[in-house]
Order: sequence, then C-alpha cells, then structure tokens
Amino acid sequence: MPVGSVRGPARALLVPFPGEGHFKPFVQIMRLLAKSRINFTVLSNQERCDELSRYKANGEFGDLDVDFIPLFRDFLKPTPPRSFPHMLEDWKYRKVEIDPSRFACMITDMFVYYLHDDTVKWGIPRYSFISTGCYMGLYLIQGDKIVEEGWLFSNPDKRHQSITLPGLELFSPLHFPRADLQEEKILPELAVSLRKSDGVALQFVRAPKIFVVGPLVSLPLSSENLHELASKPGDNLREITDWLDGQRKSSVLFISIGSMRPLPKTGAIAFAEALEQTGVPFFWVLRLPPGHSVEEYLPQGFEARTKMQGIVWTHWVPQQQLLQHPSIGGFLSHCGWNSLIEAISAGVPIAACPMYAEQGLNAKYIVDVLQIAVEIRYKEDYFDFDSETVALAINTLMDEHKVAKIRENVLNMRTAIFEAVEVGGKSYRSFQEFISTILSHKTLT
Repeated sequence: MPVGSVRGPARALLVPFPGEGHFKPFVQIMRLLAKSRINFTVLSNQERCDELSRYKANGEFGDLDVDFIPLFRDFLKPTPPRSFPHMLEDWKYRKVEIDPSRFACMITDMFVYYLHDDTVKWGIPRYSFISTGCYMGLYLIQGDKIVEEGWLFSNPDKRHQSITLPGLELFSPLHFPRADLQEEKILPELAVSLRKSDGVALQFVRAPKIFVVGPLVSLPLSSENLHELASKPGDNLREITDWLDGQRKSSVLFISIGSMRPLPKTGAIAFAEALEQTGVPFFWVLRLPPGHSVEEYLPQGFEARTKMQGIVWTHWVPQQQLLQHPSIGGFLSHCGWNSLIEAISAGVPIAACPMYAEQGLNAKYIVDVLQIAVEIRYKEDYFDFDSETVALAINTLMDEHKVAKIRENVLNMRTAIFEAVEVGGKSYRSFQEFISTILSHKTLT
C-alpha cells in the first residue's frame, strides 16, 4: 500500500510522561484525537492506565478502539531526570509483540525523548508534545547550546546576564530550571532528540513543522460544575463551596503551589505570616511533606487566629472549577503551566511564586510580557524572601485599584484563549492540520 493511503481507522501510539503537569494536557490530546476518529494505544504506568480505563468506561473516548499498556515503572515524585530513560521496564514488543505497522505515528511527551531510534527503526514519524509554554520549548530545543555556552544557574559569571540564544533574550539563567536537567547531562540529549522529531519546528532548527495545539487544559474537563462536584460524597468539598459562597465577589486569595512538591517550610511560614499581616480572606491548598501536620508546619496557633479569615486545606481540590468561583479574586501560584492556563481561563490575576522546573520562565513571561501577574520577588534563589515581600505582593494583587490593569489584561487573554480553541480558531485549525498530517501516513488497523 503506498505511503499516504489509509486502510481503516488511523491509530497513533502515545507515550505521555506520567507526571500530573504533563499527563493532564496529554489527556486533552487523547480527547481531541477521539473527536477526530483517531484510534490510539497509550504506553504509561499502571496508575495512569487505570485512570484512562475509567475515562474510557465513562465514555470519554466514545466508541473508538483505544487501549492502555502499563509499561512504565512506578512514578516517583519528583522523578530525577537521570531516571527518565529507565522508567520503561521493557518495551512491550520484547514481551508481547507491538506491531509498528499498526501505527500512523508516535506522539511522545517532551521528556520521553529516548524513543527516537525506535521510531526510526519502525519507519514511523514521531511528534514531540511540549506541554509547557513556548519559552520552555525554546529552552529545551537549544539545550545543548545552553550547556556548551554556560547559560546555567550554577555559573555565577553568567547567572545575571541576558541570554543571547534566539528567543530567550528576555531571560537570564536565574529563570532557568536548576540542576535537575542541566547537571544530569540530560538537556543536550533531549535537545538533539527534539530537533530530530518530525513535529517540532522553530525557524532556527531543522524540524519541518510545529503544531500550536494549545492551550489544551482550558478545554472543559467535564460537564460538572463546582457545586455538582461538592454534592458528591468523599471529598468534603461542601465545606469549601459553602464558605466561598459567603464571601464577597473577588475578595478571596486562592493559594496553590502545585501537586508535585511540598512548599518548603520557610516559604509556608512566610506565606502564613503575610496572610496575617494583610488580613486578606484566603483559601490555601497546602501540600504537606509526608508525616507532617498543619500544626507543626505553620506558625503556632495560625489556624486558630485565622479561622474567621480563611481555610487551610490539605486534600485534593478541583482547582479549575474553584478558580471560576465568583469570590476568587487572586491566585498565588507556583506558575506551573497548567495552573496558569486555568487561572487565565477563569479571568483571575496571579501572584507569581515559581518553585522549580520551567516555572521561573513562566513567571517572568506573565509578569513582564503578558502583564497579568504581580511578582513575589526573591533575592537570588527560589523562596529567598520574607513575609513582608509576600504581603506586598498580596496587597497589590487584592487591591481592586492597583490590580485593575492586570485584571483587564487577564480578561483579554481569557477571550483570546477561548477564541483560539473554538471551532475555526487558531488552535483548532492547527490541530486539524495535525490530524491531516497523521492521516497522510501509511496506517493499518
């Protein structure tokens, strides 16, 4: 059968990275593939395969032929980059044969960079999915140059200099990921792999095409609203919704610093002291290290003193739905990309407090370029600040006059997001182009 013909439904082989920030937008890719009648097979770990099986049982993927194969090792939080290539216990084709001729293409997360040789051997194209903002894509795709030229946080001679690599001039190594990628020697390998993939392209690299399919996380995750979720047993969300319903419009500061790593105790104390100084109503989702309690992690008596001011919550919450509650007026965030898109989609201004990974790049971008956030200024490294610095950012964010321009910018960005993803929008058209590209490859059922 000639290349470019299709016999039966097309099928893609998907290899997401199982971390929450990577996996969540990858599920949106699956939903969009399903809408386009593209069957798929997913390689992941057991936990994520079980999650996808529940989505399938609930009808998320319609009547498509989809399957989920648990190949990844158990996912550690956080997972050091040196272990990325070792997360696959064995390729399925080494145990139970995977027939590469079934697949039109492979779509891999940007961290699953080590499968390029397999796709070359199989003769199918590989598309790299960069689930973060464009600047992290620029950082990753030039990773070998970053290391060669010493644009590293660990290099004091260049730490405060503006980057001279294309597209990264806004930043210094202060905003780059720390040792996680750079000192493990992973970044150069990842950069070369991205440039070799069939679906990543920028004007200064070889790859032929880039598909701008985001922001994916802004698409509705379900038909459930916050109050419908709160009515379900098990999560005690009714306490949250009842409290939020009793607050003034745009008066509450929502604090969430991500699901991957706990907030350092010094940061938690600075946050708590700042909340008491400002008196701002707050809802704080606090991820604690194993074996710790709120009482020993926060200043003594904090919850008792602030019981009329806010809530400290240590369990899972539906963040996307909570951000859309009318009482939420600001979002203190670690600047993970998914969280930022969720906040913008809800029209909520942001206080930027990056913790790790690409979050420094994201924070710089939303503060200085998009101007939809205020900055919690640290002196040199993450969480190198005091409570007065945090209080200043909170007071600015929650002052309706000081934040008026930022709020206007957020609402304009919100409009742009939904225009991009609706039928006929830029993101919609780009994804349809991606689907057409998949269908142009030789496929078998």
